[in-house]
Amino acid sequence: MTILRTLVAGCSLAVVAAAAGSEAQAQTAADLFDRSTLQEIRLRVNSRDLQQLRDHYQENTYYQADFQWRNMRVRNVGIRSRGGASRNPVKPMFRVDFNRYTSGQQFLGLKSLVLDNAWQDGSFVAESTAMAFFERMGQASSRESFCRLYINDVYSGVYVIVESVDSGYVTRTLNEKGGYLFSYEYVQPFYGEYLGDDYAPYKRLFQPQTHELEADTILYSPIRDLFKEVNHEDDSVWRDRVEQFLDINRLVTHVAIETFLAENDGFLGANGMNNFYLYRPADSTRHRLFPWDKDNTFVNPLFDLMTRVDENVIFRRLMAYPDLRALYFQVLEACAQSAAEDNWLETEITRSAAVVAESVRADTLKPFSSEAFDGAVELLQVFARTRSAFVLRELDRLRKQP
Repeated sequence: MTILRTLVAGCSLAVVAAAAGSEAQAQTAADLFDRSTLQEIRLRVNSRDLQQLRDHYQENTYYQADFQWRNMRVRNVGIRSRGGASRNPVKPMFRVDFNRYTSGQQFLGLKSLVLDNAWQDGSFVAESTAMAFFERMGQASSRESFCRLYINDVYSGVYVIVESVDSGYVTRTLNEKGGYLFSYEYVQPFYGEYLGDDYAPYKRLFQPQTHELEADTILYSPIRDLFKEVNHEDDSVWRDRVEQFLDINRLVTHVAIETFLAENDGFLGANGMNNFYLYRPADSTRHRLFPWDKDNTFVNPLFDLMTRVDENVIFRRLMAYPDLRALYFQVLEACAQSAAEDNWLETEITRSAAVVAESVRADTLKPFSSEAFDGAVELLQVFARTRSAFVLRELDRLRKQP
């Protein structure tokens, strides 16, 4: 009977339920990603492996561990250090792969997840609030929640539980299967230039998350052709040709939401494009974006609405079309209205901060003081109270420009 309930919960047979009954049956991914609850996750790792992970935190080496949430345990998962500037040996960020050592193993229907150390987010809630806002605006986004993480029964601080962007994510958000998914890997500033006919430069930037074993011509021809058409000089055919490889309206919408959130490290990032996944359906060459890693949002409530729109080749040319420029403004206006409606944004920030506050203060591994946490939350609240009015004023001004 316990095995049956485990299967109903969407877990593999490797998940051991410590308690039977209706509670085990009720545990789902939705429960794990309940942002109103501070979860508790425990990792058990060989002490020598844990030290190796810390000593070599810049590497992507996997180590075996056991993963436990509530009364459910997954044995022999793979964990590794992950992240860019947030990588560190003191409070590592973890990728947890449930099927790394046991083929087909899942937990609550998930193949993997990320335990984000919030190393660059003094408020601990900016990333999850931004993702919740993408969802509020009708966009696909990762589910996120908060947890106290224990490693070998030692409290290791507050972490953000982040749903991985993978084939299961695509099925959940788009109800599609078999598509081509790529993570964007930041290796150098890139603004959408054409990198030539060879696949190698695109392979460095776009890492396949599905169809990994397929030939480069199948994986990368549509990506190469996307940037080739983006840089085509003939304005008379530019839009028609680019739309074969890019969902233009969705890109404009994505960037408008990032801009409302004052994202400094997204598609129009300060150092070029960053923090997104690229996806195309199996029967199409047309790509779209999924958001990722939003801990550099909310940088300034006076963040200019036209910040770096001219730096990116794609977006600069999109903004030359009056209807797409109008769409950009419409989405920004909708963001401002949605954030202010029932005081949603400030309420979400305040509620989430209250969920983690006590445990954040007890987190001795965080790279800032508890007073800094309080200050960071207050800055987010100021952003929430003032951003919408600023955006609406700026839109009024921009729409009056010739």
